[in-house]
Amino acid sequence: MGGPEPDVPVWLLDIDGVVNALSRRAPSAPWPAGSWEQHVVRIEVPDRGMLTLPILAARPVLEFITGVVESGAAEVRWHSTWGPAAITTLAPTLGLPPIELSTAPEWADSAPMWRKIPAARHLAESGRRLVWTDDQLPLYRTDRLGEDELAALDAWDGALLLATDPAVGLAPGDLARIGEFLGLERTGRR
Repeated sequence: MGGPEPDVPVWLLDIDGVVNALSRRAPSAPWPAGSWEQHVVRIEVPDRGMLTLPILAARPVLEFITGVVESGAAEVRWHSTWGPAAITTLAPTLGLPPIELSTAPEWADSAPMWRKIPAARHLAESGRRLVWTDDQLPLYRTDRLGEDELAALDAWDGALLLATDPAVGLAPGDLARIGEFLGLERTGRR
């Protein structure tokens, strides 16, 4: 069985500040109060050991991600320092379908924050259309280590880079932009 078709976009999906809202309580906007799920997970994070982490996720976001995976509209990949814990702990806790990790040779060699950019670059260089959702994109755009590469990705019409509000994560407008980019509106898929 072969892999995904090369014309299928790849969605690089960060966790904290994107799927997991970094807020002590469920925000009152942009999702209704009853839309939030709260969990606590215990994971092992490379270089940090065992951590107990609160998870706050909006059900519409989880449903959208599941819809994208199940429809095949994009190949969704975790793009997070959570590493394998995203697959073994987070996804099952949130009821998400299996999602692979993003990879690039740089994942083994560079600081966790900055290895995300080369992974995105490798996808773009391969010709794959790209969605990248990450609350840290504003930081990457202003740092000399990432600003040129992100400027090139921003200028490419085959990429959609969305910075989320970390206290909320993905919001309705973000999901609409991703859906439009992936052609979900045109095909009725989701």
